[in-house]
Amino acid sequence: MIWFRKNFPLVLAGLAALAVGVWFGWARIQTDTPASLDALWAAQLTDLRGNQVRMASLRGKPLIVNFWATWCGPCKEEMPDFQRLATGEFADKIQIVGIGIDNADNMRSFADKIGITYTLLEGGAESLDMLKSLGNQVGGLPFTLVIDASGKSVMVRLGRATYEDLRTAAKAALKP
Repeated sequence: MIWFRKNFPLVLAGLAALAVGVWFGWARIQTDTPASLDALWAAQLTDLRGNQVRMASLRGKPLIVNFWATWCGPCKEEMPDFQRLATGEFADKIQIVGIGIDNADNMRSFADKIGITYTLLEGGAESLDMLKSLGNQVGGLPFTLVIDASGKSVMVRLGRATYEDLRTAAKAALKP
């Protein structure tokens, strides 16, 4: 007990330094609301059938964009939730697009295996630069944006999104 009293200021300073370090580390991996979605709207990607898709063509309707990869565990866990959203109560109300940081063959095989029917686009490694411009400074996956019809982000999420997270964000994107 004497040791603790004698070293209390040092212990307190150490705990304070630890708290500051944790805060800075956490803040560093958090995403920022994108200042601009210009990089997203400027992108032209290829769907799994080989067709070119201009992201700008998706403007004007609520949109969910999910960056993912076949090798990403949390991505694979959340994809059934996107599929449920795409085929459930929001089927004709919101567009869902998955941009894969992978090649089309791997994506196609994975999508067929788990029954994904919403639009999947081949983003490849080049999409990692787009992630950073959209607020994902660490380039982590999964990364999801929910955008309303006016082009405003209503959700920016680094990490797994639950069905309830997506449903809540979809409702916010549909508000007039």
